[in-house]
Amino acid sequence: MIAIVLMFLIGCGRPAADKKHFSVWKNNSQQMLSDEEVKSEIDQKIKRVHLFLKNEHLDGILLTQVRNFYWITAGLGNNQIVLNKDNGAASLLIMKDGSRHLICSGSESGRLMDEALGRLGYQLHMYDWYEANPTKDIRGDIIKEISKGGKIGSDVPYPGTTLLDTRFKKLRYSLTDSELKRYRWLGKQTTEAVAEVCREVQPEMDEYEIEAMTAGALRSRGIIPTVLLSAVDDRITKYRHALPGGAKLQKYAMINVVAEKWGMPIAVTRFVHFGPLPDELSQKIEKTAKVNAQVEEATVPGKSCADIFELYKQWYAEAGYPDEWKKHHQGGAIGYDDREFVIYPKVEETVQERQAFAWNPTITGTKVENTIIAFKDHIEVVTTSDDWPMIKIELNGKTYPQPGILIR
Repeated sequence: MIAIVLMFLIGCGRPAADKKHFSVWKNNSQQMLSDEEVKSEIDQKIKRVHLFLKNEHLDGILLTQVRNFYWITAGLGNNQIVLNKDNGAASLLIMKDGSRHLICSGSESGRLMDEALGRLGYQLHMYDWYEANPTKDIRGDIIKEISKGGKIGSDVPYPGTTLLDTRFKKLRYSLTDSELKRYRWLGKQTTEAVAEVCREVQPEMDEYEIEAMTAGALRSRGIIPTVLLSAVDDRITKYRHALPGGAKLQKYAMINVVAEKWGMPIAVTRFVHFGPLPDELSQKIEKTAKVNAQVEEATVPGKSCADIFELYKQWYAEAGYPDEWKKHHQGGAIGYDDREFVIYPKVEETVQERQAFAWNPTITGTKVENTIIAFKDHIEVVTTSDDWPMIKIELNGKTYPQPGILIR
């Protein structure tokens, strides 16, 4: 059903896909990394996994979640067939003895082994599709045979394994050099897609048309939207999460997306306004931009995320909107989930070196949302686009450029 909807969105409300975007997609989808970069990334991750196995006293870990499948294969392996499912159609079993195993039906085995996992050193354990069913699941026997009855962890509930999904996901937090390479490309392309739509929308277009244009701009770049919110005029002020409802654009439009490739999501929000900004809206976006600059400045490796949450409340109060933080979550870490975690009071998370974050402060009618990377001496914004109006916020001798509202 979702695939049909996406096809509809891509085909509606937008001219035939721009060939230059297909060129970008084709030239960057599979060949972005060299074989050496892929090997280096996977070697680093296998080391993290083996240390995790040692610390958790495990003989192996079973990975079935789509995000973990992508992560451990450097974005090359994709076990997701149904787009609205977190769990994929194949599993990887990584053992402490160094062996790597693919467990799947014949429906997936050829594609996965031919296109990725064969060259990554995985051994195939294939079963017929009907052998994994509610009355008898042969996968349990396969796992026991591989592990020789050892203790196995899993990122999904599975008989005979220990569920460790929340602890395992922390292995994804710190991005490798080659992950950063992919993420920078993805951030730029996602933001350019959203900016393109902001420049193309016209008054009297409805929210469904804007949604379709945005989906098309992303898919033509080989990027899949997983969150796609488009709202216009008073629906922006009335609803924090404004799903398209068919209202027609008069003056003001918002496009908010989370979009992914290689299992890595990017979050970005942009606004466009026809005619001069009202004073109140201009003041609100500047104050929201300052809050976002302040949280970017505070995103330092080693910083307590609970402390950042308390600072958020202080920054809103200083902006003159002490209760706005209560009306929408304030964002958090990103990377392989649309939010690896969202910050909240007393959250037990700490900013990691090379960790991605997507903060999203809002003051009614405005929002600033970028995706950034935390380094020990600076942050890097990956959601950039050419010629977008920026608001320059100065904090402690540093400039933190923030996206403003495009005026047309």
